[in-house]
Formats: sequence, structure tokens, C-alpha cells
Amino acid sequence: MVFIGIVNTEPRRRRSVLVLSGNPGDAADVADTLHAFDASAASIGDAAPSAPGDDDIATADIAVVLDAEGLDAVRDRGGSFRVVAFVDDPVAPPATDPLVDAIATTPADLDATLRWLVRREESTLDHANERLRAERDRLLALFSNVPDPAIAYDYVDGDPIVHRVNDAFEETFGYDADRVVGESVDDYIVPTTDEAASEAADLNERLQRGESVRREVTRETAEGPRHFILHVVPIRLDAENVSGYAIYTDVTERREHEAALERQNERLDEFASIVSHDLRNPLSVAEGYVDLARETGETEYLEKATEALGRMDELVGDLLSLARQGESVGETQSVSISALARDAWESVDTDDAELVFDGDVTIDANPTRTRELLENVFRNSAEHGRQSPDGSGGDALTVHVGAVSFRGADGGSESGFFVEDDGCGLPTDECDRVFESGFTTEENGTGLGLAITERIADAHGWDVRALTGDSGGARFEFRTS
Repeated sequence: MVFIGIVNTEPRRRRSVLVLSGNPGDAADVADTLHAFDASAASIGDAAPSAPGDDDIATADIAVVLDAEGLDAVRDRGGSFRVVAFVDDPVAPPATDPLVDAIATTPADLDATLRWLVRREESTLDHANERLRAERDRLLALFSNVPDPAIAYDYVDGDPIVHRVNDAFEETFGYDADRVVGESVDDYIVPTTDEAASEAADLNERLQRGESVRREVTRETAEGPRHFILHVVPIRLDAENVSGYAIYTDVTERREHEAALERQNERLDEFASIVSHDLRNPLSVAEGYVDLARETGETEYLEKATEALGRMDELVGDLLSLARQGESVGETQSVSISALARDAWESVDTDDAELVFDGDVTIDANPTRTRELLENVFRNSAEHGRQSPDGSGGDALTVHVGAVSFRGADGGSESGFFVEDDGCGLPTDECDRVFESGFTTEENGTGLGLAITERIADAHGWDVRALTGDSGGARFEFRTS
């Protein structure tokens, strides 16, 4: 944020000259000769009716002293005035005092000296104003060209009112300067949550106390929330403040990358756990049966080893599927859930189970990944749905697929699809765990099928939930829009 002083371009006033002397008559005579200035005379002494006060001297531009008494009157006084000694003898003590800026010995000399001092100060002022204008232009150019969004603000009744924004702010936040200047920046970019409001209130208190603040924040733009490193600096540090500037460095992509890495690390941990535990068990079983076959010559042990190796192959396939899950599903297109469900059903060993359609819904999805999602749900129903509570096989299974509607957060309607079987259902106290990697209720299950299902749904941006259906079986609902 840039704050620029205003240069006064109004016509300059006549310079004020105060003539000081211990002799009132001498002071008055000299003051009368200074027609080009606002001159006044003051005598020194407690009894003098025109004795100068602090205000008289402090407001003078130039003090003319005629003697030692006049010089003593300005000594140790505050003010930015110049001191001219008007004396007969230039080497007399009042004229040679370090306080004296110039010496005049005749009325004409005094007049010329005063004019010279005035011209010099005006020239100095002109140069100072020129430097101020140049500095203002430089700072304005710097503020406008900062690559990160920046705002200048003034606190009014405790609210940070926008004084100026740069082009980067308009581009990143999507608000034109005309819209936000004069308004509280908090009303536009602070999220409407209690946590964000509390954070903003704390930030405002600290800035008004003169503290500099740097922190990571979430701020609303016209197109949604983004993450920023916020660096806010008040105009005066360690003092009460009403003004300052804030710079927002967008770190949204970095945050998303860090979150993706964190999820990737979590998947690696899952893989390591499954490889070290689940794969080791069938491998040990296979090795044991091979040893028995070698010792006894009985080939039936090799069949058992083959079953264990088949389980390992299934685990490896599921692990590879999990490893392929990412934040992107590739190209999507408009697809029919009924058509994808028929293809997926044919790829799963469903034995005598029946597939029934309760309507159809068209969604935007990646056909290959969505078919894989349906295959895993069907396989879960086929493997777990037939079991009766005692673990034995139950009646023939029916699996329903169809459209479903949801109530949106704004009260509107959202759509999706469901898969529901009429089997034994999900564990009533573990519905929330069915999507965890490795969670299974079957001794020989991998516990990865529904985890893969959730990953594919997440990659599409869908919400998935598991619940008990109307018939008591497992029901999976996918909110796609």
C-alpha cells in the first residue's frame, strides 16, 4: 500500500519576521522598514508590554536580533526560524554567536539578506516537493506492478476499508477496484464461517496495535476459495495505526500438491501394510503345502498351494488397481449407468444372482473407471450378500441398480445412482468402515474392493455412502451432481 502526501500548490504567504531587541524603539524602527514582509517588533524585558512569547517566536519564519538581549530571546526556543543579526559591528558577540545564520549591517543589507534567505528556503522547498512527487510516482508504480494481489487500507470504526487495489488483486480475486474501494475488504474476501470471522477480528486488532502479520489464510474470490500467504504491514510499527497494506501470495496449487502427496503417502502406507501382512499369509500357506507335497508326494497339497497363489494374484490385482487411483479420471463422457452395469455384471462371477434395473440415469463419467467401480460393488454383493448370519449360503441374490435423487444443501434436487442387494446386509455398527483399505468380514477377502470403489468415486468428485437397504441388504448410493 502506498500513501502519498499532498503537495501544497497554493500561492505562498508573505514571510513572517520578528524583530527582537532590548530597546523597544530600535525594534519598532527596524520592523517599519521591512515592507516586503509581515514584520513585527518585540522588546525584551519583563516590564515591556510587547515582550515576545513562545508562540510569537515559534510562528516566525525569521528572527532579526539587534543585540544580545534579542539573541537570548530565541536561544533554546523551539521552531524552524532563521536568525539574522542586524548589527553595526559584524564581529560583536551577538553576530558571531553559532545561533546566527546571517549578518546584516545596513537596512539595505538586511532587506537583501532576508530576501536571500526566503529564496533559498523556497528553492529548498521546491526541490523537496519535486522529490516527494518523484517518490510518490515511484511508489505508485511499484504498488501497481507488484505481481501478487495487494491492497491499501484505512481503518474506519475498526473495519479495514479499501483505499486502493492493484491490477493483480482485480485479476486474482475477480473484483473491480470501483466495486471494493471504499468498502470493508473483510466483507468481500473473508469466508463466512465463525472460524474465519474470529481470525479476521484477531488480525485487525493486531494490526491496529502496530504489529506486522504473516500467516496462511483461506480467502474467498469471485470464483471460490483459494489459499494465500497473507503479509500485512501497518504504516507505523509498534504504534496505534489506522492504515497499512496487505499482500496476498497465492499458494493454492502448492497446497493442493501437498495434499496430493499426503494422500499418496497414505496409499503407500496402505500398500506396505497389505504387502507385509496380507500377501505374506498366502505366501506362507503356499510354501507349506509345497513342502508337504515334496515330502509326501501327494499332489493334492499342490492344489492347496495353487489356491493360496490364486489369492495372492487377486491381492496383487487389487493393489495395482488402488495404485492407479489418482485425482484425475481422464476423459469423461455422457454414459448410461444401465449400460455400464450390464457390462460390469458380465465380468463378475455372480453365479445365479439376478440384476434388476429400477430406472436409468445418464451421468458424465469415465466409462472404464465407472465400470470398474460397478464391478467391485457387484463382487461385494456376490461374495458377501448370500451369506446368512451363521456364515452359510443363503437364498438367490437380487441386485438392483437405478436412479436416486438427493436434497441439496440449498434445498434443490441433486441426482445420482444406487446399487442395492437383498442379501444379509452390512454390519450395522461398521457401515462407516466398509470403505477402509483392508477391512473385510470374510476370512479370505482382500478388503480392497470397496476401497477401490470409493477412490474411483472421489476421483470423479462424487459422494458415496453405504447404508442398509429397505430389504435389509447392502445399499450404496452415489451422488454425482
